[in-house]
Amino acid sequence: NVQKIFDMLQEDQDNTALGIICAELEEQGYKVRVDGREVDSADIYDGRHKDLEDKLGPLNVALYRDGAMEQEFSLEFVDDHEVVIERKIE
Repeated sequence: NVQKIFDMLQEDQDNTALGIICAELEEQGYKVRVDGREVDSADIYDGRHKDLEDKLGPLNVALYRDGAMEQEFSLEFVDDHEVVIERKIE
């Protein structure tokens, strides 16, 4: 649910936006890959994926459940906790 992601970004201004998004997706039951790399919110909060947080331009996100990819989209941060989400259509 994309609206939940936007709500969480509004509510939690203290944590990193990418970590908040990953935490919400994990809560929804997904494994998350960003730019081809499996990530989790704990690693992002610990600063282990600083390069992804600092990347300019869109991040490619793939969501997996039970080993199968279910969704793919891009994220682009336009401000600290403001993000544009675009669904990938193939």
